[in-house]
Amino acid sequence: MNERRPFPNPQALRVFLCIVQEGSVGRAALSLGMTQPGVSQHLRALEEQIGHPLFHRQGRRLVLSKTGQALLPEARRAVQALEEFMQAAQAIERLERGRVELGAATTMAVYVLPRYLTAFKQQHPEIRVRLESGSSERLAQRLWQGELELAIIEQIEQFPGFERQLFFEDELVVIVPPDHPWARYEEIEPQRLAEAPLILREPGAMTYRVMGAALEQAGLQINPVFHTDNHEVTKRLVLEGAGVGIVSSVVVRPNLRVGNLRALRIKGMELRRLFWLVYPEQLGNPAAEVLKEMLAS
Repeated sequence: MNERRPFPNPQALRVFLCIVQEGSVGRAALSLGMTQPGVSQHLRALEEQIGHPLFHRQGRRLVLSKTGQALLPEARRAVQALEEFMQAAQAIERLERGRVELGAATTMAVYVLPRYLTAFKQQHPEIRVRLESGSSERLAQRLWQGELELAIIEQIEQFPGFERQLFFEDELVVIVPPDHPWARYEEIEPQRLAEAPLILREPGAMTYRVMGAALEQAGLQINPVFHTDNHEVTKRLVLEGAGVGIVSSVVVRPNLRVGNLRALRIKGMELRRLFWLVYPEQLGNPAAEVLKEMLAS
């Protein structure tokens, strides 16, 4: 079995190519801004590593040996690849290229993040961001497995090796059409929910869990007429008069501006939702670092 030799010093390969171009050690030294002994030392080290001379001397000129001729194209390719590698690394550092893997709970992905990502794109047009939405539990798992670099998720316990910052504070509200009897109120008594045809997210969704815990604490039982898998469906059903909905306040902001829905608080109930920006202690990606700083500001 042949012994695996270490890779040659990149500077030695550059010296080799420069000697070929200039024809002598002296001129190569001037071109590279090095001393002649320094150039000769790199050349000797490379020849010792290869095990064969790369040049023969003809008068004052150095001419390639057969081994040198055979390795010249490979040396050029290797140096070019190293230069391209360094150019790519510098472009990443200057944020001229790069990619970020971002996850966000669906509510944040739909209703909050677009303005952040638009501003980020305007500042860093060459950076690509892939946004994945879903449940906080699933995104936390993908973050833990290294498949995401940043995640905006809800009520997640902090785990080792990761940091978190509060990103967004929201609350659950009751929504009704403008012509609903409740529309003139700012808040309603919790007991009235037991009498209303409720439209709520499906069991397991964070909205359902937050609402269920609050109702249980208040000693109330509800029987929703519809369970939905997203807030937009809930809003549409309310707009059609199918019942009274419970959604995140951020979800209904556009409707409040238009005036086609009203939002009410539930008296005496703590229905806060906290969304956290979670990321590894060491990101190792300049683009992700800059996006993190924007989201955390």
